[in-house]
Amino acid sequence: MGRNKKLRIRIESLQQRITDHQIKIALERQRETPNVSLIRHWVVEIKAWEQTIEQLTRRLRKGKRHD
Repeated sequence: MGRNKKLRIRIESLQQRITDHQIKIALERQRETPNVSLIRHWVVEIKAWEQTIEQLTRRLRKGKRHD
């Protein structure tokens, strides 16, 4: 499997995890007494994954150049 394909697969995986966590956050907020610390934890994870996606996307665009 090529480098670009591996990067695309990893990006897709992270995007799916972000979607899953967003669903968890929405469900938790609907509860009578939402667990705020759990929501905060999920938000922090989402931000980290979004930063990773940005880095991987830059690497994907870079191609064979190693600037």
